[in-house]
Amino acid sequence: MKHVTRRQILGPIGIVAGSCVLTSCLSENLVSSPDKDKKSSFPWQYATLEPDITAERTYYDCSKGHCMYGVFAPVVSQLAEKYGESYESFPVDMMRYGVGGTGDSGSLCGALNGSAALIGLFIKTEEEMKQLIGELFLWYEQTELPIYVPGKAILDIEMPKSASNSVLCHVSATTWCKISGYKAFTKPQKECCKRLTADTAKKTVEILNAHFAGKSSAVHKLDEKVEKCKSCHTKDSKMSDSRGTMNCGSCHFSLAKAHP
Repeated sequence: MKHVTRRQILGPIGIVAGSCVLTSCLSENLVSSPDKDKKSSFPWQYATLEPDITAERTYYDCSKGHCMYGVFAPVVSQLAEKYGESYESFPVDMMRYGVGGTGDSGSLCGALNGSAALIGLFIKTEEEMKQLIGELFLWYEQTELPIYVPGKAILDIEMPKSASNSVLCHVSATTWCKISGYKAFTKPQKECCKRLTADTAKKTVEILNAHFAGKSSAVHKLDEKVEKCKSCHTKDSKMSDSRGTMNCGSCHFSLAKAHP
């Protein structure tokens, strides 16, 4: 009788077992993989929030993750208290990237970046999303901020106000520094950002509340000079070499003088 080794016996069994394990893993992955035909749960459900409570939470949350986080986290945490998942497990810490106009680049204000993300989370159609973000951005450009006064200030000082005429962190912060006399990166300038972020969170909630109540919150209009610039430079215009709605004159000083 021919001798059969242990390797010869276990070899086929191992192959079969391995195949079973592999098949099992593939099956599990197929089961757990997203169904392409399944409808997305987007947009997420919104509930009317109290603007003043949101502003207060935002002011203090800025100390945990700066401006973008400060706007985003309080709204999601309030909805988590009401709905639970998926709000409870939302990775809000990712919003820290918005600090200083996105990684300290001085680009889009983190408070506006976080607020736009919130609007995008709850609004289904692109057109409505653009309208609400547009209203928020125009409010930010044209309003003298900060308005918010905390009940218990982290830094209790007399707070100067300024209208940024821009949605850029660089321009907004520089404008305030020139008016206030304080330097950038100082405690007063950081306090200004916390309060300004609280204002932005409050306004965002007011806009969302109005939208879901079937009311319009659009009260701000483009600056006349911006409208004039757009008549030549935006889509379907004479030059059609630019896009956007932000105030042109805050950066294009020479153009602002050339087109009074």
